Amino acid sequence: MSRLGEILRAQREKKGITLDQAAADTRIREKFLTALEDGDIQSLPGAVYTKGFLRNYAAYLDLDDEELILLYHQERGLVAEPKQTKRAYKAMKPIGTRSLVFTPAVFVPVAVLAVVVLFVGYLYYQFTSFAVAPLLDVNEPATDAIAQDAQYVVRGKTVPLGRVTIQVFPGPMTLADIKPEADGTFSASVTLTAGANHIVVEVLDPSGKVSRVNRSVLLQPQVAGSAPPIKLIVDSPTNGARVENAAVVISGSTDATNVAVNGFAVPITQPGGRWEARMTTPAGPQTFVVVARLNNTNASVTETRTVTVAYTAAVILVAVKGGDAWMQATVDGTVVAGTGRVYKDGETASFQGREVRIRTGNAAVTQITYNGQFQGVMGTQGQVVEKTYTAQ
Repeated sequence: MSRLGEILRAQREKKGITLDQAAADTRIREKFLTALEDGDIQSLPGAVYTKGFLRNYAAYLDLDDEELILLYHQERGLVAEPKQTKRAYKAMKPIGTRSLVFTPAVFVPVAVLAVVVLFVGYLYYQFTSFAVAPLLDVNEPATDAIAQDAQYVVRGKTVPLGRVTIQVFPGPMTLADIKPEADGTFSASVTLTAGANHIVVEVLDPSGKVSRVNRSVLLQPQVAGSAPPIKLIVDSPTNGARVENAAVVISGSTDATNVAVNGFAVPITQPGGRWEARMTTPAGPQTFVVVARLNNTNASVTETRTVTVAYTAAVILVAVKGGDAWMQATVDGTVVAGTGRVYKDGETASFQGREVRIRTGNAAVTQITYNGQFQGVMGTQGQVVEKTYTAQ
């Protein structure tokens, strides 16, 4: 047996590896491994393949492949190949980059590009400025209205340098070149005719852009010898007011027999004819039309108020309708005192905070309004549901 074969076999047996296992792990056929360990040179392939097998097998058995290759050459009487030494490579230094030098060849194209960009930006600004129509907000009348006096005042707001024109049809009546105040507000008195009047308010800004608003006002003059005019006073809210995280309270007094706000009847308390309505609405501009009317007559008077509603918190209105329900509210991590009980049919409650969590034991009768928007019932009959609402 050759010295090479003894070393290979001894190392394999020392590791407890069988020949078939070694063949499977190294992917060298078992007969070639046997030939290497037996020193059977005739059964091995050419020298190149044999040295390749020998290197792989040596690495597998944790042996020095160079020493085994040298021993292989000695046993075959071949001249040993010189041991290859690893070449050391030095990292190449990065090629230095030159800083940008503004020569005429560089400066001229850059300057031309900058001028082109500025010119295109200027054209875009001019286009967008001329493309947007000027602001025009007519707040009296804020919507179609009914009037009893032929002299009617039209009020609104637009751009300070705009020129306002008001036309009334039939007639026609034209008020031209109305100058807005410094803050853009304007007003003008027009004459209405009995019946329907169509009012067109138009503004022309300095750039030539036009905005137009249309309103209809029905003139129902007081008939001579009939009852005196209806008194309707709206104390709250003021026109243009802002309401945050709350229902809009519309209140006032009247000597009429019926009051309605946006078509909903409002009870009148005596004495003094006081009335009050609370309207829960989504965020944004909201218009409220108050109509006071006398029973059994066509006499009526209308007032309008426009307010802006905003929500900075989660405002939840809970209404129990159609049955009883156990309900608990948690606001900003704290259980609200008085909740965690059975609410009777018809009971309501409101909660407000950065985070409001509502838990109900009967979701089918628990209705939710979130920041003025009705969400419907929380679920089905007898279902236990918990929902969380957060500030927008």
